[in-house]
Amino acid sequence: MVRPLWAQSFDATVNRTTVPEGETFVLTLNLQDVDTSATPDLSGLNKDFTVFSISNGYRTNIINGQVSKSRQWNLVLMPNQTGSLVIPSIELAGYKTQPVTMNIVPAGAADQLVQSPAVDTPRFKMDGKIDNTAPYVQQQVNYRLTIYDAGGLQGEAPFFVTDNDDWIIKNLGEPQVSTKIVNGQTLREITFNYALFAQKSGELTVPPVRFNGYYLTKESRTDPFARFFDNDPFFAGFGLNDVFASRNPVVLNTKPVKVNVRPAAVASGWWLPAEEVKLSADFEGGRPQFKAGEAVSRTIYLKAVGVLDNQLPEIKFTGVDGVKQYPEKPQTDMKVENGKIVSYARITNVYIPEKAGRITLPEIKVNWFNTATGSAETAVIPAYQTEVAAGTGMPSAAATAAPANETKSELPPVLLPAEPSKPAEVFTRVDNTHIILYLLAAFVGGIVAAFLLMKLLARMSRPSAACRKTVVAAAKAKDMQSLRDNLLAWAAAEFPERKITNLQDVADIFQNAAFNKELDKLRETLYAETSKDWDDKTFIDVFCKMAGHAKKHKRTTDEPLPKLYK
Repeated sequence: MVRPLWAQSFDATVNRTTVPEGETFVLTLNLQDVDTSATPDLSGLNKDFTVFSISNGYRTNIINGQVSKSRQWNLVLMPNQTGSLVIPSIELAGYKTQPVTMNIVPAGAADQLVQSPAVDTPRFKMDGKIDNTAPYVQQQVNYRLTIYDAGGLQGEAPFFVTDNDDWIIKNLGEPQVSTKIVNGQTLREITFNYALFAQKSGELTVPPVRFNGYYLTKESRTDPFARFFDNDPFFAGFGLNDVFASRNPVVLNTKPVKVNVRPAAVASGWWLPAEEVKLSADFEGGRPQFKAGEAVSRTIYLKAVGVLDNQLPEIKFTGVDGVKQYPEKPQTDMKVENGKIVSYARITNVYIPEKAGRITLPEIKVNWFNTATGSAETAVIPAYQTEVAAGTGMPSAAATAAPANETKSELPPVLLPAEPSKPAEVFTRVDNTHIILYLLAAFVGGIVAAFLLMKLLARMSRPSAACRKTVVAAAKAKDMQSLRDNLLAWAAAEFPERKITNLQDVADIFQNAAFNKELDKLRETLYAETSKDWDDKTFIDVFCKMAGHAKKHKRTTDEPLPKLYK
């Protein structure tokens, strides 16, 4: 049977024509009753739009005995600028779509998300703000990220898009969620707080933040239970809405921010830019009585607000004549208090006076730079003077002296009572210690080898391991269609708890800038005429690194979404 020519078509439609700045929309390409294995040419989109994800599928309909086939591509696009933008005509197998005109409006205030009748779909907005555009190097900069949700937004936590080490970024705790009613509609504000620390001076860029999510839409004609339950929210808790709802992707991005980072404000010494530094000390048991030959412990505490724990300086103890000192290894900790990173250090020093008399423990000081006042300051523990009383049972010099080749001991010497003399004994003894150690080492080594072999065999037998090999093979062969299919198969086998349908789903798992870049290149190459610019070696290298760390990206809960967005 010859198919009528009027049934063959290639159309382009969008889910909305008015889009606020920073939001995404969906472009759908539908090829009707055309037999071809070719893919559409999407190069014309790169000028005014960013392609975030591409998914495709096939559909076959049989009506009155006539078979109709169609192919469909769904593209999630974000406009690169405001104003009137045109989606150009897209060509495939001799067919061309009609251009589509888009109206990209500036992002308005949060309250305007529920006041614009021109946009008939849920509205979302994301803003990122820093509190200091001219910080000192390694000074804490506060970054406040707010997502405004006027339409049931769901998804994973946002993340910074960066591939360099210019910044150390720390999360300042759980997000804050507030709700208000505007014009009878609910507007949620979800606020995340981060601490950023610039690692070098000069003009730097605070990286943009990206949020990947979606909102659900449901029509009663597609939900056979809607008319029975009248969309009762009680039944929504059982997931009935999700079963018959469609996911509409949402990608939100903040704009990068230029920051002029000032260099360290001190010419020499340790650089510690903080809002507050406290230094204190106490003796074990309160105010002790020093006695010759007896140990006294003193603990030094350092607290710094607005710095990381690895920025804390080392506390050094000056030598004192007639006193032996045994400082222990410092212990550090880092917490979030009142929206600030607060770092702590604690070090205990053991003093053992060698003789009676007056001693002075030197002052302990830490130099730091006050970022609030812009001035250099010093935190000080004053010198401590005390009298050393004569001890009972003074240790001899030979008993307390350290070995000649040892400059420092972790613990003070312990004096043991002398043992009574015993008559000399003469006997022959065979030392079998080394034989026992060899046998024990061989036994333990055998257990370890068997364990590693079992893990290796288990790993090689996993379905994801076989899929991983096919991904590498397809990449080497530069078979882009096969690479895409095998990559999705590998991700589905490696992460069975997730719903993997397209390359964006794979990118959302890892949220790695280098891997995202390679996936973007793969998408572009899939719809290009040739793959000469695609580097298989780079892709394989990045993919293997991601596959090697796949375990840490597995979800530890069966919940489909974080509680924040439920």
